[in-house]
Amino acid sequence: MASNKSREIVHLVASLLVLTIAFTYPDLRPGQMAIVAFGVGTGFLLHELAHKFTALRYGYVAVYEASPTGLFLALGLSFITGGGFVFAAPGAVMIQGKNSPYGYYDPIQTGKEFAYISVSGAVVNLLLAIMFFTASLLIIDPQVTGVLKSSAFINVFLAGFNMIPVGPLDGAKVWKYNKVLWGIVGIPAIILFFLIGSI
Repeated sequence: MASNKSREIVHLVASLLVLTIAFTYPDLRPGQMAIVAFGVGTGFLLHELAHKFTALRYGYVAVYEASPTGLFLALGLSFITGGGFVFAAPGAVMIQGKNSPYGYYDPIQTGKEFAYISVSGAVVNLLLAIMFFTASLLIIDPQVTGVLKSSAFINVFLAGFNMIPVGPLDGAKVWKYNKVLWGIVGIPAIILFFLIGSI
């Protein structure tokens, strides 16, 4: 059990480091990396923990695992585009099934649970983005304001990226289950992305 937890921590730290470099590139100065690490740290870690704890709440076994392909794409695309685009999917919370309390497999209930597990990460990112952005408008210190705006942008980027309704991204599961639920989270993420990115 301890080794599994240690492995999960190693995977989280590796993903955090890769995302920090990817979001910071090409300005890899320590100070800039520290600013980005705060935004990535809150956004990425709390996003994945939201998935994990929502899954645990529904009775699933949930463990974060880094994806070598995702890590490579995060760094590779950032380097190729000069920091213009980050593939923000360095890994995922792997969920193992549970025994149904109904005594049989219930696809409707399972679909609902997986949709809420999937959307929980983006919801956390949106709340963090709003919180950081609001705080940036209230604080005078330009350095603190810069950290908060950077953190707000990273969080809203993570929310929007993960809500794209394709492939293995969270948005695909939410879209499949309920398009209204997708819109409640996805549309504000798009609006905030352009609003925060333009300031």
